[in-house]
Amino acid sequence: MSKKGKLFLTISLLSLIALGGLFFAIKVWMPFMWFLLVPVLIGMIGWIVVDHRSIHDFFGMKTTKQGFNMGAIILIALVFLCVINFVGARHYGTFDFSTNNLNTLSEQSKKILKSLDADLEVKFFYKNGADKVEENKKAFRDLLKRYQDESTRVKLEFVEMNERAKLSQDFGANKGTGEGFIDYKGNKNRIENYTEQDFTNAIIKVTRTTKKNIFFLEGHNERNLDQEKDETSLFGFKQLLEKNSYNVQKFSLSTAPQIPLNADALVIADPKQGFQDFEVKAIEDYLVRGGTLMLALDDKIPNGLQKVVANLGIELENFYVFNVFDTPMGAVVNAQSPTVGVQYSMTSEITRVFGTTQMTVFRQPHAFKIAASSDRIRAEAIVKTPENSVALKNLDSQDYQGKPQAYNLVIEIKGKYANSDKEFTVVAFADTDFMSNILLYQNLNRDLALNTIASLAKEVDLIAVTPKEALATKLSLSPPEFAQFFKFTVLGIFFPLPIVLMIISLVLWFKRRHA
Repeated sequence: MSKKGKLFLTISLLSLIALGGLFFAIKVWMPFMWFLLVPVLIGMIGWIVVDHRSIHDFFGMKTTKQGFNMGAIILIALVFLCVINFVGARHYGTFDFSTNNLNTLSEQSKKILKSLDADLEVKFFYKNGADKVEENKKAFRDLLKRYQDESTRVKLEFVEMNERAKLSQDFGANKGTGEGFIDYKGNKNRIENYTEQDFTNAIIKVTRTTKKNIFFLEGHNERNLDQEKDETSLFGFKQLLEKNSYNVQKFSLSTAPQIPLNADALVIADPKQGFQDFEVKAIEDYLVRGGTLMLALDDKIPNGLQKVVANLGIELENFYVFNVFDTPMGAVVNAQSPTVGVQYSMTSEITRVFGTTQMTVFRQPHAFKIAASSDRIRAEAIVKTPENSVALKNLDSQDYQGKPQAYNLVIEIKGKYANSDKEFTVVAFADTDFMSNILLYQNLNRDLALNTIASLAKEVDLIAVTPKEALATKLSLSPPEFAQFFKFTVLGIFFPLPIVLMIISLVLWFKRRHA
């Protein structure tokens, strides 16, 4: 190779290295980079022109041809591997061997994915260098992988906010640590948490075309919906409903003769004042026409409403229900501790997704008694306390009535009210605090409240996907079997094996040394 050829080739290579380093540093192709390609091309062309004879002779050598043959074989093998890898990445199967199917989507999520008739574009916005951004990206990618395994409609894109500021502004992304958004047919929704529950609900929100109307009855000193800092308020519950694309409205029977015809569900939360006859009639008319009602009661049933509750076939007991705790001092009942529900109906849409080890939390609840069922009305307890629960007449007493047993905290009633031929649904709670600001996010309380509204509003696909719990795999060995296992593995294999190998090595070394 001539000196001029070496100079041209050096200029070309140095320019190419500089261009590559610049692109690696800013990680985006800028228009001025095209000019950096000019010295690269000039150097290559100059080298070819100056040393064209040497290049021709090099390619005519036998060793070069043999090298090209070997290179062609290697290239074909690489292309074959790339094709296999590409096909495998597009068409693959996954198997979940975990005990509780932790890595598998629920049937509800799969059903929603199958209903998609357009691409579901998922974008994760982040800023390079932000705290825990790589950890958040990995968690989000792992979650999306489970959805992409089920549907090719799910498309994932990572967006650096500084590089694509306009797109970030359009979506309202402002968290540099990372946040996800869903875009389906122009409908956008933020993903609050990187869990199957939140992601599936986000899909439901962008695919829904109408909003269901949820009416909260007022006028009887019911729970407040607007006080964010009041622990007894239902402000947080109202916000959750609005985030799930429900239209939440307050309503008073003193200003209208009947419950609105467009009401998809009616909520009566802890009424303390009596109901007038015309109000009771309006509620009964609502049930007659097949309405759905969420009824949460504390202490006692107000006058007027007692008639409706009695017609539903349930009674509110006049005692409080608490759990019994085992302590070193014996069994203790603490009236200041919350009461938990752990027994759930496996037939109700509201609770059948709950696990047997999960709890709902109530504060000083009463209990329901189910009267004799009839052909027209069916009542089922969908949440019960554990068997070691007791009834206290007074909160300042620890002398409980009867023997410990399970008590009904939530009742689901279905049937035909009066002489109607349309079926109503009522879900009655023996406590209201479970969905108040102070307890809403405790254990399964949020899911219980949201599932109730979803069931009443006939939005079954919005029934919460309960997080799965990892189950431990236990290896139980009895003492004699364990002793034999220990002797066989440790004393029989692992302990003597190094000694045997050392002896063999010494014998071979000695023989070779004196050979």
